[in-house]
Amino acid sequence: MVFEDEASFRQSPTLHATWAPRHVQPEVLSGGQRNTQKIFGAVAVLTGQSLFRRREAQFNHETYVEFLEDMTKFFFRRGHRIYFIQDNASYHKHPTTYEWFSKNRKYTEVFNLPPYSPDFNAQEKLWKYTRKQATHNRYHETETDLCAALTHTFDTMQNNPELIIPLVAQFCSP
Repeated sequence: MVFEDEASFRQSPTLHATWAPRHVQPEVLSGGQRNTQKIFGAVAVLTGQSLFRRREAQFNHETYVEFLEDMTKFFFRRGHRIYFIQDNASYHKHPTTYEWFSKNRKYTEVFNLPPYSPDFNAQEKLWKYTRKQATHNRYHETETDLCAALTHTFDTMQNNPELIIPLVAQFCSP
């Protein structure tokens, strides 16, 4: 089972709960940049394997089909099918996307989550982890700095699936 989702990460910092000495206001620099990194992500909940792809363009059916190709190459093992679980983004239901699933029915099967149910998507747990590690309360002076922080976090997750398994364990239990 592979859960898929998309996320955008802004260069301007996301403020999150923190602590500071009493009567001292914590400060996080912000340059007011509007640069955004668009990322496709997928996680296999049983193994903790994860895949991330950055996209220059907007999320649409063409970029999604490209990511489906990447996911199939990454997650497919001979003799096994991949069960993709996705949300209800409009491009997930585009005719081109369904055509791709029809052509690849031998290797894949797709399931749509109920509308507006991010709590049912395991990939959301990885986005939360990414924000905690790479963007919350952190100032990235340039777009390159943000990309480096995201890449470091994604590499850490990909190279250490044991970090991921506890995050997605609730999606594996019967």
